[in-house]
Amino acid sequence: MFKKIIAVFTAAVLFTSCAVFGKEEPKESDSEKGNRIAKEVGQNVLTAIQNKDADALADLFCQYTVDGYGDDLKSEIQNLYDFIDGEIISHDEIETRASFDKRTEYGPVIYSYQAIYENVMTDKGTDYSISCKGYTIYKDHPELVGFVTLYVYDMDKSKYIIERDTTGNIDDSEFSYHIGALPEKDLV
Repeated sequence: MFKKIIAVFTAAVLFTSCAVFGKEEPKESDSEKGNRIAKEVGQNVLTAIQNKDADALADLFCQYTVDGYGDDLKSEIQNLYDFIDGEIISHDEIETRASFDKRTEYGPVIYSYQAIYENVMTDKGTDYSISCKGYTIYKDHPELVGFVTLYVYDMDKSKYIIERDTTGNIDDSEFSYHIGALPEKDLV
């Protein structure tokens, strides 16, 4: 009888200790979190662009960008949709980056992410690159946390202009559309 009680007790301890100690979910690192957020935001941005949904895209921007554009944000987004020639039919896998822009001994102060789609092809044969940047952490400035800026480059026009440029002063407004602006200086 005593051996049975010991066996049951031992089994109970082993099963509960495995459940408590061995099955804990691994903690997500700052880098993994930044890349996960970049991927989610990038996918949502591309979906909004493909659907030409100005409301959905406007809702993704952080408060800093929304405040900067005010009532003109949705018209800027519509201009972006007009800039893209045709319907998006294919693109490369999303590329993400996340990094500390500033760090103190107490942890991150500014932590940014970027999502990039290359070879975004339309049904009219135009090649674009779409990238967006945002922050997962911006200490003392929550209005900057989120998706801040979006760039869409017409790769065909940019190659043509860059190949023929003799001045070295290329104005990318001839082959890109951009919504939002990063702060000119760190607000920390």
